[in-house]
Amino acid sequence: MSFTEKDYQRLENVVSYNDVSIETLQPTLDSSVIVNDSFQSTASNKTCFCSTLVFTINFVSSILIINLSKWIYVKHHFPNLTLTTINFFTSFALLYLCLLAKLFTYKRLPIIRMLPVSACFAGFIAFGNLSLQYNTVGTYQLIKLQVTPTVMLISWLYFKSRYSLPIVLSFMPVLIGTLFSTYYDLQFNIFGLICAGASVVFTAINQILVEHYQKEYDCNSLQLLFYQAPLSGVLLLTVIPYFEPLDNLSRIMHPNTILLVLLCGFIAFFVNVSVFWVIGNLSAVAYNMIGHSKTLLIIFIGSILFHEPFNQRQMAGLAFTMCGVLMYSYFKYGRAASPPSQ
Repeated sequence: MSFTEKDYQRLENVVSYNDVSIETLQPTLDSSVIVNDSFQSTASNKTCFCSTLVFTINFVSSILIINLSKWIYVKHHFPNLTLTTINFFTSFALLYLCLLAKLFTYKRLPIIRMLPVSACFAGFIAFGNLSLQYNTVGTYQLIKLQVTPTVMLISWLYFKSRYSLPIVLSFMPVLIGTLFSTYYDLQFNIFGLICAGASVVFTAINQILVEHYQKEYDCNSLQLLFYQAPLSGVLLLTVIPYFEPLDNLSRIMHPNTILLVLLCGFIAFFVNVSVFWVIGNLSAVAYNMIGHSKTLLIIFIGSILFHEPFNQRQMAGLAFTMCGVLMYSYFKYGRAASPPSQ
């Protein structure tokens, strides 16, 4: 609490009434202000440290989960849906430990109402992993950029949301660049492309439902994820036997494979928690910027790790796409954050 000029005057009147000089209390007042400023500085430094730490966790874990999952699919031939389900239950187990440690509070939510958002959560993770399995890392990552325009389209169709013309036009190079790069991908796969498209739709619907449920039930992302993760895992358990017979697991469950699968689930937990923290505690600008920086690095690492070279046409498509992404960032956040001209 800092002292204003009125506070000094009011204190001077009281002190004068008791025949005490205000100068006598001046050192005490100054020391109070110094202590207050020191406390605010410490709190600010702590917040900055936490933000930097979570940014780093999100950046590293997101890159690791994509390349580790791809490695498990390609090198160990581990079934996709089974890995996704294990990740869900691992995240739930670690969330439960966080709950016991009182890192967040439990909030009772209606399970039946949680089924739609959990189904979308399962859909976007499962189809996203299938896209990663059958597409190159570059194609997988570029198609993910279509989530934002898909959210805008759904919001416009069903919620009558309105967007400025520059924002809408900024997605033209994103779409054209992605199509161009995907078409000239040397490992182009129709099934992978269908899975990628399904993942984009499920991701967009999931984001809209999560935002809606958080407002409707006054809960934070971790409280919602505490329901989403296990319910999504249970939903996938009902379809796994039809697509991935469990008798095949015995032939691929080697110690190294088990270790990588458990590590993947552990990293998936940090991806989910850090994403929710960044969005909830920082800003959309922060999450948008870190996402764009990851895109190029993920594509670069994936092309080296899995020997997926980019040809010149794909490079041109990638450059065109990133121009659109930067345009969107400017019109959506940069211009909005700029003070109006005098």
